[in-house]
Amino acid sequence: MRQTEKNNITIKYPDAVGFAFLPCIIKANGSGVASIEATISRETKTYTYSVEAFADNCIMDYREYVQALFDGISFGNIDYSRESQKSNLGAVFDVSVKVKDSEGSDLATFSYTTFYVWGAMRAGETWNARKKLTWFTHFPFSFGFYLNAASQILVGYEGAPNKLVKPGIDGIVDINTSVLPNKARYWNIYDYDGKIELGTFTDVFDLTFAMASGGKQSLLARIERNDTEKGIYLRWVDRHGFYCYWLFTQGDESRAISSGTSFVRNNLGAYDDTIFGYLGANGRRQGYGREDTIPLCAPLVDSETFDFLQDLASSPVVDMYLGGDKWQSVTIKAGTYTKTTAELQDFVCNLVINNTQIQQL
Repeated sequence: MRQTEKNNITIKYPDAVGFAFLPCIIKANGSGVASIEATISRETKTYTYSVEAFADNCIMDYREYVQALFDGISFGNIDYSRESQKSNLGAVFDVSVKVKDSEGSDLATFSYTTFYVWGAMRAGETWNARKKLTWFTHFPFSFGFYLNAASQILVGYEGAPNKLVKPGIDGIVDINTSVLPNKARYWNIYDYDGKIELGTFTDVFDLTFAMASGGKQSLLARIERNDTEKGIYLRWVDRHGFYCYWLFTQGDESRAISSGTSFVRNNLGAYDDTIFGYLGANGRRQGYGREDTIPLCAPLVDSETFDFLQDLASSPVVDMYLGGDKWQSVTIKAGTYTKTTAELQDFVCNLVINNTQIQQL
């Protein structure tokens, strides 16, 4: 966390990068501290939040307001025809803080900005670190990094430097396949001038981390080529706020029909009545439900790829590719995933198509 001192009031506040689903903490302590009032803003939207102190100490966690300011984002709003574009999974938030006394007067005021990511990390993970990705060349694909406007990435053709790309964007940037040279078996992506920062989540107490450069010519990603044409292609948002893609082998589809509603009997007719050809006093089931499930498999993946695919199972945003520029929102069925000690193993999950609409009485 960062720290400042105003009028003998010590204030701690989040680092330059934070996550919407981790605590977003402001701490203030000093003589006479009675409350903290924070105004959290993203572009034109603003929330104000106030917390009272105890024994001249006050702690505020405003993560719900950060999450609320992400509401309404359009997941999957990616133009795959553009070389690069700014992702909507991260944004700069402006926070103004007032530390007040018991009379409501300001003891200290200050402002700061934090770049918040629509995601969450766990202790020990490194954000914006080296990635191992696969481009299934018959399907849309992008890869993302957290960059500043001065950052440049170097694209390598099977390890040999080939193309320098400068998106000129501050924030999370989605880079599309037009930057990747044709016919390569794999591509390496490097930080050309050492201006791209990454951070390891090591400080468990304050749930934050500091960013630092990985160094000039450091490897950011290795992208493998895969020319498989058939399967179910999924896109999801991982816990670090980046779009991910994979082509899965499809199993046999199952269709479960359920009847969770009541049986409605017609009590207006006698048993020997015949109305429009129906025997009187019979009834109908009020309605049914239908759930279509497709088992998916990524065969014989290594440990790193298994962890990469594991985020699919817990992502609230999963889309299935339908062709052209069309995607459909789907769900991955909840369950237990066992990672073995074997060097290679299958990753298996179950895809649930959005419930088929069925008539109800």
